[in-house]
Order: sequence, then structure tokens, then C-alpha cells
Amino acid sequence: MKQRQRLVKDKKVRAFKATPRVLWGFERVVKNYLHPENSGGWWTHLRHLSQGEQHKARQVQSNESVQFVFSYNSKITTDLYLEYGERTYKIVSIDPYEYNKTDLEVRAEQVSPPTYDEVEWEEQ
Repeated sequence: MKQRQRLVKDKKVRAFKATPRVLWGFERVVKNYLHPENSGGWWTHLRHLSQGEQHKARQVQSNESVQFVFSYNSKITTDLYLEYGERTYKIVSIDPYEYNKTDLEVRAEQVSPPTYDEVEWEEQ
């Protein structure tokens, strides 16, 4: 079996879901972070896709595509948004790398952030 290169996870990324909620008959959208506010987010390795990968991605989507590599976390799903710096990304695919629960390779495309009415952070 081929050994996998260890990647340095030196970037913090905030992860959230845009969750609709009905309150007193009005629908509100809650920006629900999946980590505590004081944690700053999850550690990740981040890279832009290669020219070949970008070319393939453009055939499907037109936005900037990047790859995040996270340590395994069952909270990471395709309905999440990721914030890095001033940019917001929507997860488009997750590769669990041979299902060994060590790393997750996540491809995401840059999007306009969703609008929301409230912000909630996960408890510690």
C-alpha cells in the first residue's frame, strides 16, 4: 500500500451551516458554527487546485476551487460552508481517503456568503 504524505495543517477555517428556523411564524436563517467561537475554527491544510484540476473543475463549475485537508471529523458534510480569511466556500465533494478515518480531502468552491439573521456557536 502506498504511503500517504503527511500534510501540515496550519490554517484555521471556520465551518458553519445556514440553518432555516421558523420563529413566531417567520422564517429566519441561523449561521450555525460547528465549533466554539474561541477556538477560531478547525485546523486544515489548504491548497489551490493544479492547472489540470482547475480545468476539470471549470467544466462543472465556474468559481474558484480549492482543496482543504482536515483530520477526520464526522461533522464535515457537503452542506457546510467554510470561511477562510474574507472568503466563503461551499463544500462540493468529500474524499474520505480509503475510509480509514484519518484525513478528509474536501473540495470547495468560492461562493457569496449566504445571508443570515442570527449567529450561533457550538458550546464547548
